[in-house]
Amino acid sequence: MSHTNKIAYVLNSDTEETQTSASVGCFDKKQLTKLLIHTLKELGYDSAADQLLLETGGYQNESNHIQAFFKLIKTGQFHLIDWRIVCSLPLAHSSPLGTEWLQKLLMPPAAAAAAAAASPSLFDHMLLQLQCLQLLMGSVSSATCSDAELATLRNYVEIMILVNRQIFLEFFHPAATAPHKTSATRALPVLYLRKILKNFIEIWDSLLVSNDQFLNEENIFNPETTLRELSTYLTNPKLTAHLDLERDHLIDAISKYIDPNELVPKGRLLHLLKQAIKYQQSQDIFNVIDPDDDASFSPSSRPINLLQDNISHDLTVTFQDWKTIQDTTDEIWFLTFSPNGKYLACATSESSRGYFITVYDVEQDFKIHKTCVSLSQSVLYLMFSPSSQYLIACPFSDDVTIYDMNAPSRPDAAATDSFLPYPSTRLSPMDSFKLDTSPYLDDTESSASSSSRPANANSSQSRVWCCDAFHTAQHADWMVVGSPDREAIVHSITTKEPLFSLKGRTCIALGHDENISGRKLIDSARVLYTSDANKNGKWQYVEDDETFPRVHDVKISYDDKYVLLMTHQGVIDVYDFSGFPSKEELLKQKIDLKNFLIPRIARLDVGKNMTCISIPLNATHQSHKQQIPEPQHLVLVSLQDNELQMWDYKENILIQKYFGQKQQHFIIRSCFAYGNRLVMSGSEDGKIYIWDRIRGNLISVLSGHSTIMGSSTKPVGKNCNVVASNPVDKEMFVSGGDDGKIKIWKISRN
Repeated sequence: MSHTNKIAYVLNSDTEETQTSASVGCFDKKQLTKLLIHTLKELGYDSAADQLLLETGGYQNESNHIQAFFKLIKTGQFHLIDWRIVCSLPLAHSSPLGTEWLQKLLMPPAAAAAAAAASPSLFDHMLLQLQCLQLLMGSVSSATCSDAELATLRNYVEIMILVNRQIFLEFFHPAATAPHKTSATRALPVLYLRKILKNFIEIWDSLLVSNDQFLNEENIFNPETTLRELSTYLTNPKLTAHLDLERDHLIDAISKYIDPNELVPKGRLLHLLKQAIKYQQSQDIFNVIDPDDDASFSPSSRPINLLQDNISHDLTVTFQDWKTIQDTTDEIWFLTFSPNGKYLACATSESSRGYFITVYDVEQDFKIHKTCVSLSQSVLYLMFSPSSQYLIACPFSDDVTIYDMNAPSRPDAAATDSFLPYPSTRLSPMDSFKLDTSPYLDDTESSASSSSRPANANSSQSRVWCCDAFHTAQHADWMVVGSPDREAIVHSITTKEPLFSLKGRTCIALGHDENISGRKLIDSARVLYTSDANKNGKWQYVEDDETFPRVHDVKISYDDKYVLLMTHQGVIDVYDFSGFPSKEELLKQKIDLKNFLIPRIARLDVGKNMTCISIPLNATHQSHKQQIPEPQHLVLVSLQDNELQMWDYKENILIQKYFGQKQQHFIIRSCFAYGNRLVMSGSEDGKIYIWDRIRGNLISVLSGHSTIMGSSTKPVGKNCNVVASNPVDKEMFVSGGDDGKIKIWKISRN
């Protein structure tokens, strides 16, 4: 090898060695080393961290300036914290302030500087810092500075406010013995709040007004909350005795502003490990535990092996056949839990013994609580009121029957339903009424409606096949009842009073902020004038001249804003009820509901025959602490095509499909389960199918219900017609089938 080639070889080798020493794979070696030193200190291995620091030649976790700043906080030397120190902190995602800005911020007014020198108290020191900031704000505007400069200044102001908040709280705390807490400053908390903190916050707020795109809900500092909190402590100083005023908390809060390259974030390695475990779990199709559930990392959870990937390929939950109830051989058609989880209501098919509903007491080992009688037909639909007091039944007839769960049972020896297994549980209806739509029909509508109903049906009465209740106090004891006779009416549960009919009172909404379906249907539609009660500045109303559909299922969102109608046309219509008057408004104001319009904001074009719809369980009823964000605006649709679909009804987007169950001829009902992490459905093969809600993969098939033999030894049927989840106990769900069995299932976490 020539001398020149040897030199070139050595140079190339040095270059490769330098590149290798500067990185480990795709990771920066310096960053990795700083992370290890920081973690060793967090784990208490200070000597090992110091040795590694020495060996690396000084890869410090934070710069000397940051260390000096944090030392001032730890020792309570707040009188030494000024803009020069604060503005020297390296911020994350921010560019440094310009020289001109710094000069103005660091040049105090002469009079203020002289006053501070004459009275070197903490109050005067911070007042001087405020006046420096006010001087700067008086000379800048959004037109003369960039967005980046405003954002940087806002972050520095937030840091100064956090420091002053700590000072203010230490004035009151009985355990605070900081050097700044002198006899002169103890009398100044009111002035400190009004003269310093309040003005700091007003300047911070003005920065947001000048550049409000930087405002977001995850801000570390909230001005309104801070002022309210500090004012409360001012009026009741004893409250601060329960505060944890460790200055390390202030350091942690300020650390979130610092550039991570200059200060390793607290718990950074553990955070990265959690992210890795969550990713590994997300790759496991049998993992039901949500990766965002922090309970996976609690001390009581199964140990996590950091030396291998955490993919078990085993189901993370187990489904246990916990209990079987068989009080009848009739087909189980409908099951539903009360919102408080205390009751389970069961409706069966036509029986030679008559028609009744059995209500079981969940807390008393499913003992029969009430037997609801006096029904003329089999019940197609059941619903509890949000208070769990009322049970509403929709038989095949045009009657709506209401039972009061708090009413005493009244056994009657002369009753024709003495066949009941427990006559002492007999409960008669609190009320029964027909859906009278005549108040909402003019002569034209009445004529058209009578022609669309069966010949034996009263022209002003409609069959009721489904219902759902409003949930909030503003609409308490109201429900929406749906009819296959092209009706959907808001009705009172307690007064039997019909309030509002959607038929003829709906319109299509355009110009909304959200994605609106149905625009193609109304290209030449006429814009309607609406009353002030309907004007919210967001909608443009257009006439909806379509024939109102036959309603087969109805659901109301838990905030009462949206009503979903499942129709026979293969579509789900979504109506916005956010502007509908409350009970109080109807009492105080004369609102003519006959002229009120309800906008249809979406039409989900499912395109197939649907049997039922379900919405997620209400998280407020869950007894466990909800660790993951509650799914919003979701609806689960069961189809007579061996398929389930998940839609976002507000965005009008098909999110997921679920396959495996058999459903072609009968009404099979599905539900959300296990904190809305699972989707469940019955099936015409008698089994229960369970999917992961998010990923859509089938995780389990349970053999729930089997073929039964009639008196002629001919198989009667083996459908699993319905599954329902307990809204309070997320680990409990039930199923019902043609074999007359109610099965109670338990979900346990492995």
